[in-house]
Amino acid sequence: MREDIVSNYFKMWVDRDFTNLDNIFCDRIYYRECYGATYVGLDEIHMWINDMLLKQTVLKWEIKNCYNLDNSTIFVEWIFQAKEANTYVFDGISTIKFHNNKIISIEEYETKHNTFRPYKIQNR
Repeated sequence: MREDIVSNYFKMWVDRDFTNLDNIFCDRIYYRECYGATYVGLDEIHMWINDMLLKQTVLKWEIKNCYNLDNSTIFVEWIFQAKEANTYVFDGISTIKFHNNKIISIEEYETKHNTFRPYKIQNR
């Protein structure tokens, strides 16, 4: 159930349709993006989304794994790809907390999508 709620939220960004957002977020939602911006309450969330819809198109927000911590918290690993002036992609993880089957907080963390092995031992 909680994984479905998160999946529906991610899909809203790709579909650019947030008509059901108030049904999955608590009124007092706390949202911290991976680069530090924070939003408190549905009013701030709606202002942020409306602004982002003008400058960003989300191409993909794919869930890789979900981990249930307890009855109110899950961790979600994901891949995010979007286009603004340029197209970009990064991986991330979110700590998502629920209250009465609605999301009450999201905290995102980002990592580079492309990886490399600087100390890989080559065949001799």
